[in-house]
Amino acid sequence: MLAPPTAYRALDFWAEQGVLHKVAAVNGYILCSHAQHECDDHCHDHEEAEAHHSAFILVCTECGTADEQTLSHEWAALRAGVAESGFALKEEHVVLTGICKKCQK
Repeated sequence: MLAPPTAYRALDFWAEQGVLHKVAAVNGYILCSHAQHECDDHCHDHEEAEAHHSAFILVCTECGTADEQTLSHEWAALRAGVAESGFALKEEHVVLTGICKKCQK
């Protein structure tokens, strides 16, 4: 049996590598959508993908699902506003909670 501290160290390692996102809102981790994706008939990892990238994490308060969205134009506006204030970002993940499309039906 794997001890919890060992499991969390492993999860933190994969989060540092950009494979997972640590999401406090769901008290857990989600798979990064940039870590792997399908191209035509195969899956592969993109070596050029950044380990740390900007992401909006959308968390459904009804079913608990979490979805990662990049929304690059929105990030550009957010970064500009933050830079104007003189604030130094530590992480570029924003967690938004709401109700997913499936649960709204």
